Amino acid sequence: MASVYFLTKLGTTEELSASPGQPLLDVLRRHGIPVNAVLTSVNGEIVAEDTVVIGADDVVQVRQVRFYDLDVARRPKTVVYGTPNPVYTKKVMFDTNGSLEHRCEQLDADSFIQYVEEAFVQSYVLTAGERVVIGLSGGRDSVAYLTLLERTRDRLPDVDMTAVTITGLPDWEEPATFAAARESGERLGIEQVIVTAEDVERVFRLRKPFVEAMNEVVAGDGAHLTMVIGHQVLRRMLEEDAQARGATTVAFGFNADDLVASMVTWYTTGFRMGGIPTREIGGMRYVFPLYRITKKELTLYLELVAPELNRQGTPGRFTTGPDERSMSYAVTDHLFDLWPGVDYYLFSAFENMQRYMFPMVEAKCRYCGGVYLLQEAMQNATDVCDVCDFFARRELNFA
Repeated sequence: MASVYFLTKLGTTEELSASPGQPLLDVLRRHGIPVNAVLTSVNGEIVAEDTVVIGADDVVQVRQVRFYDLDVARRPKTVVYGTPNPVYTKKVMFDTNGSLEHRCEQLDADSFIQYVEEAFVQSYVLTAGERVVIGLSGGRDSVAYLTLLERTRDRLPDVDMTAVTITGLPDWEEPATFAAARESGERLGIEQVIVTAEDVERVFRLRKPFVEAMNEVVAGDGAHLTMVIGHQVLRRMLEEDAQARGATTVAFGFNADDLVASMVTWYTTGFRMGGIPTREIGGMRYVFPLYRITKKELTLYLELVAPELNRQGTPGRFTTGPDERSMSYAVTDHLFDLWPGVDYYLFSAFENMQRYMFPMVEAKCRYCGGVYLLQEAMQNATDVCDVCDFFARRELNFA
């Protein structure tokens, strides 16, 4: 009969449940043991964990290599505040003088709705009288944002808000998604502006129709930049509308895990990034009103309060990011499991870091007119943003 033992640096030995024919990696993952934390021997011989399939008579010893208590992650101290028929459990890890505790509050449908709306109101980033342009794609985030505004408007300061929906690509005009954008705007009673492909072509000085240019991107060696280019186009078109209206604030529907994922990318690339939940670049103020609410929470919220707005279509080729984006989101989702409430820690730390980072250096693109940040230790193109530089090198825009 197979035996698998975990020998910790605390001097304890734990037998791990395992079956013959099971990969050792599966055993370690199921028991919350990182491969990097251990050395493994099978029947007395050191082995690479990813090569081991448990044999019927194997004796496997998994030895922790560093002295720390892995159980703070495997079996955290947990306090649960229960309720009948919960639809969601809000978990946050508290650090009290170095002692960690997970506090978990189970929420029924009504309590969950109240929690999301309270989190939104208490973390509101707009001020009375502010003129704001909001990107309204019809995706769950932007629709949830407008739904929250509709349901909590009596508790929020009055602002002059315009919703801008940008079209020009099939993904951006998917019927269910576009319908959700229109309906959510109508419910809130705010003006909705439609930006067309012709507007995009004018601002980015494209030589051909926008969809043709993007088809070349998707089919070429720059396909991994498709979403980056799409996001820059969306941002610039929102800025254009804001400037035309005299608005100085642009609101984006990025949620908590979107922003944590961007921090994962930031930490692993070293690229300069503005503040969270607000940043100022080129005289424009950018805000992230959903920064305290996760994607899961927004999706569940819509399902409970407006399920008819929660039926968006599947992302297409223009809104599907590269593998590195998927990795950032996977790391983020695992991090939320391992460290509940990590977004509170990260955003607070990042805000403090803004005080001692080098001042941001801005430049203005001579093509699209967008303001961008120069990146340290990088060969920055002269007066041209990355997207317009990409278009220019492929002769997709006019000089």
